[in-house]
Amino acid sequence: MKRRAVGEGSRRLVVSPIVKKVKTLKKLIPNNGSMGLDGLFRDTAEYILSLQMRIKVMQIMVNVLTDSDE
Repeated sequence: MKRRAVGEGSRRLVVSPIVKKVKTLKKLIPNNGSMGLDGLFRDTAEYILSLQMRIKVMQIMVNVLTDSDE
């Protein structure tokens, strides 16, 4: 995590935009116990696949339940 000083004698540090985005991604992914960026990206991909599967299941449930009403 690289930080750089903003001015001569300034104690305020600026965090790179990429570091901010990685921190945000870590907050969004549940149970992120992975180490490093490669693990974070792997967990993110698995989480996205999991969410897509949930959507498919819910779509099937909606279709089954609406078809049975007719």
